[in-house]
Amino acid sequence: MTRLFTYGSLMLAEVMEIVAGLRFPARRATLAGYRRRGLHGRVYPGLLPAAGESVEGVLWEDLDPPAPARIDRFEGSLYERPELRVTLAGGESCAAFVFLLRPEHHALATDAAWDEAEFRERHLTAYLADCRAFARELEDEPSAP
Repeated sequence: MTRLFTYGSLMLAEVMEIVAGLRFPARRATLAGYRRRGLHGRVYPGLLPAAGESVEGVLWEDLDPPAPARIDRFEGSLYERPELRVTLAGGESCAAFVFLLRPEHHALATDAAWDEAEFRERHLTAYLADCRAFARELEDEPSAP
């Protein structure tokens, strides 16, 4: 079973469904040892290592085989996708893939925490349009023989 922990724009069901191509089951989860920060010139955040801190997010479960490749392509080269342990409500933990800001891109991080409410209010409409354009590009690509 493929699981993905998300902490930024992909926490939003409407974004995840467009990017991944399907709707998947989701639960709240926490990732320890990291902090979420805004990124210079971008409306989405990145995760950086931070001892003693944690990040709340959404754990998407039962991703079908095409979804991780679609999401990797959407996320691009700023991130790497290791598998880490996340904690669910009630204290159980599980392994999940997480998009971490690559070390060579840590300088993009701001000192400010990323604000989901601000993202929803100021950027979500345009962001969803970009997500739909991404999905159309994938649909328009010729299929492999």
